[in-house]
Amino acid sequence: MKILTRYTLVEFAKPFLIATFGFSVLVLIVQIFTDIHFVMEFKPSAFLTLKYFFLQVPGFTVQTLPIAVLFAVLFSLSRLSKNSELIAMRAGGASISIVAIPLFYCGVAVCLITILMNEDVVPNTTQMVRHTKVVEIQKQPEEFANLQRQNFPWLGANNEIYHIGSFNGANNTLSDVLILDFAGGTHLKFRIDAKNAQYINNHWVFSQGYLRAFDETDREISAKYFNQMTVPITEKPSDFLKDPKVPEEMPLIELYKYVQQLEKSGADCHKELVELNHKLAVPFGCIILAILGVPWGWSMGKYSGVVFSFGICLLVAFIYIGGQQIGQGLGDQGIISPFLSMWLMNFIFSVIGLVLLIKKNR
Repeated sequence: MKILTRYTLVEFAKPFLIATFGFSVLVLIVQIFTDIHFVMEFKPSAFLTLKYFFLQVPGFTVQTLPIAVLFAVLFSLSRLSKNSELIAMRAGGASISIVAIPLFYCGVAVCLITILMNEDVVPNTTQMVRHTKVVEIQKQPEEFANLQRQNFPWLGANNEIYHIGSFNGANNTLSDVLILDFAGGTHLKFRIDAKNAQYINNHWVFSQGYLRAFDETDREISAKYFNQMTVPITEKPSDFLKDPKVPEEMPLIELYKYVQQLEKSGADCHKELVELNHKLAVPFGCIILAILGVPWGWSMGKYSGVVFSFGICLLVAFIYIGGQQIGQGLGDQGIISPFLSMWLMNFIFSVIGLVLLIKKNR
């Protein structure tokens, strides 16, 4: 590794760690003020209050990592400019790419870290936040108090996809049931459509329906009508009363498989697609904002520093994060495509960054 590359990486690492901590604390403070009425209403213990807010930190950190990358790039380059090192580089004939390449690799590294956090840490802590809020603070049972549910999807223990018209917990019956059984997680093997189902003697008995089988190309090869049929599914009536896992609590790979299965079933999955694109767009934002920060930092004057870097970051954060939140809302409502809702801001900032980088490299 070249001395200049190693030096640039060290200059990036220090402000990046400080910015990650600082922006996470800033968002946490905003969240505390947002939830202050909730805390005052239920008056949890100090331990539960700290637990509730502390578990939200990984989610905040992931959201602020692209902005932390931008701050680290701007601040590290401002230090190089302050010490006249950028002037020495220009005088020696060094191009902007000498500085851009190691900072680009930093953005890639943070991108991979963000993806790993979205795959393991954030889904687990999101589930724990919901459990802490609902069960430990609000003192609600994990099962719904209401024994009836209407028109809801369900992901089975063996990755089956359910769509249930209604469930009555008083007599353990289902109505308008659709079950999709996938082989290997992707290939549709069986489909069951039934008018009713009832839990009798620890078994689900389906009535008035069709059992359809499919080959490896997802082509229907048989369809048999049944008046009554016992279906060996693992779910019990109490399972359908539990709060199902939401897309925000699913790891990336699990959510991707879930979306594939929903698409094959013909179900509406635009909200799940928005969340899937969100889990990918935010990490890649680290790379894009790293590229955007290099030409800005390269043009910094000798007296630019923390205040200037922080001001740019706040402006970009307002536009970037605000734009993503607006896009997410529009995507959830189906107004724009899930891909465009989450990737539009990345596309805009990547174009700006590449144009500035090309101009500065001339």
